[in-house]
Amino acid sequence: MQNTEHPFPFESGNLALDLLNTARDPVSEVVDDLRTPKDLLAWLDASGLSRGPLLAQTSPTPPVTRTLLTEVQRLRDDIERLLVAHRTGEVIAPHVLYGINRVLEAGRASALLAVEEKGAWLVELEVGEGPLAVLAPIARAAADLVIATDPARVRRCASHPCSRWFVDTSKGGRRRWCSMATCGNRAKAAKHRQRLAAE
Repeated sequence: MQNTEHPFPFESGNLALDLLNTARDPVSEVVDDLRTPKDLLAWLDASGLSRGPLLAQTSPTPPVTRTLLTEVQRLRDDIERLLVAHRTGEVIAPHVLYGINRVLEAGRASALLAVEEKGAWLVELEVGEGPLAVLAPIARAAADLVIATDPARVRRCASHPCSRWFVDTSKGGRRRWCSMATCGNRAKAAKHRQRLAAE
């Protein structure tokens, strides 16, 4: 169930999973948070990806944002196929690898040193050409999951109406909910109601 206070919860622990969580199938009805270019720009802004110079240059033109939306939806499908294959130990299909690598190749990372009175830090920039470069950090996050994350720790929420993806970073590896604040609390409340009804 979507949190109406924050339409794009970034609680999964990975940007690629956060993108996957924009399309869910809670109780047989697909929910897609990225139906329009406007939805996509709002998600990119919430994710922090809109702060780069590339998106600032490309977002005003409707043809570019429509193309970017198509690319994001394609990337989202490829990420899901990648993770399902990774979790089940199946061979990752060549067309899925091509889709992920195509986006990875579009981005080239660069950095600038920023200095203020309070201190200094690096500002990372995407300097790839074309709107596809904006999506490179998402593809990189998906690649990082396959490279460095135990497949058993990449899960879907145990709450029946939810189905959001998350990375279980808990010490014991027994996390069941995408968020304890939402799905976990709902499950606890339902269990408590059942106990009271049984008394």
